[in-house]
Amino acid sequence: MADILRVTSPVINKNIIQTDKALKDPSVPFDMQEIRHITKNPEGSGLLGHHNVLEREAGAATLMNLLKDPAVTVNYLKNIYMLEEIINLLPVNNNTMTQEIRQLFDALLINPEHIVDELVDQEYASTLFKGELFDFLRGMLSDKPELRMETAELLKAVNGSISRQDVLDSVANSLEYLSEQLSGSRTLAGIFAQLGERVRQVQGGQEFEALKADVQQALKELEGSVLYTPQTARVIPNIMYNMSRYQDNDAYLQEALMNLLIHVNSREDKGRLRELVRQYITSFQEPEHLVNRSRIMDTLAKIIAKQDRETPMNSLNGERIEKIITSLLSSPCNYTPLLHFVIPVDYEGMKAFSELWIDPKDEGRGGDRAEGEGNHVHVLITFDIPGIGQMEAEFMMAGRELGFHLYCPESYTEIFEGLIPEFRGIMEEHGYRAADIEVERMDHVRSLMEVFKNLPFKRTGVDVKI
Repeated sequence: MADILRVTSPVINKNIIQTDKALKDPSVPFDMQEIRHITKNPEGSGLLGHHNVLEREAGAATLMNLLKDPAVTVNYLKNIYMLEEIINLLPVNNNTMTQEIRQLFDALLINPEHIVDELVDQEYASTLFKGELFDFLRGMLSDKPELRMETAELLKAVNGSISRQDVLDSVANSLEYLSEQLSGSRTLAGIFAQLGERVRQVQGGQEFEALKADVQQALKELEGSVLYTPQTARVIPNIMYNMSRYQDNDAYLQEALMNLLIHVNSREDKGRLRELVRQYITSFQEPEHLVNRSRIMDTLAKIIAKQDRETPMNSLNGERIEKIITSLLSSPCNYTPLLHFVIPVDYEGMKAFSELWIDPKDEGRGGDRAEGEGNHVHVLITFDIPGIGQMEAEFMMAGRELGFHLYCPESYTEIFEGLIPEFRGIMEEHGYRAADIEVERMDHVRSLMEVFKNLPFKRTGVDVKI
């Protein structure tokens, strides 16, 4: 009896007719049904409060903390100043090196009459999308918006042509860093040091492809080593990414240019576009390309490089240098979409460290902008003057209307309040209408998120719930 199969009635009625599901249209990215249930999260919701940052992502969390950290607005320039003070106190044996670093600190400060020129140089270095070529492309896109993909391919090809050496230098720097970190193994350290030298000497695509295989083999060997640490693990993705960026195919540039030229009707415009692309690429191979470089940024880079090479100084100031580098690299980016300028000034022997943070498209907290008021620009200027203290100047411009708020130490509020008529006169002299001018005591250092209240809204992304 145990071998007899037990037969039971089916749970589902056989007479139920199941309708076939309609095939989904592959051209539709999302099948959005019952969209009535989609509502926007209220301001201050949990999603908005987190700003789409995962705490597990170290890089994202670090950059997001910069927005919340009040010290980021001016303190990294103070870190530079503290480095100078520490160096003056250190008994460094290498007098030549010490003198050179002190000369760099002196070169870091600029005179007030050079502030505008330095701002222009820093703004010029903040983006490559300047010049006749990009003006021509913008004009063409305004007439033919459907050419976005062709324009993007051309820019990608142009960038690949001008950034070949930068890509190689970046890969070589990462390999040399790994060599220093792997000093416990002569074999691995020697392999990565040799690979770094070979990468800098690459002459063509075939040589790079052969070298690329050697680098990948060395990285694979590193991953199986006992010296493989989380710190070295973070470098490997950067190496792989930069190697994928290397582009040595000149035919790609010609093809991308031709795909755009076929949409240009005028023969004169075709010739002009060819010439502008040629001039733009050639300009990166000439010394004149360095004319508009920021002196302050170049000096900061040299100071950091020398601090890194001087072991006694690096051991004392490693954390301070790391904060300086993080602040320099954090803006402008998707976490801080603000223009950022660094201005250390020497005025009659008095040092003043200043930073400018500018939102050229300020939209207010809720993203609302009144019609017909022109451009909205929001500017924060922070000053740190040894012996006086820290001050903040905030400008809000709507068209030709300008608002000005000054936050200063309490002992200076009466002095600056007496200058309000003079501030108003300067604004009107330059064609602006003074809206409100206020001078207040600075009771705390504000973070970027407190000043630019629309930053979280720019970063939130899709803020809906279903």
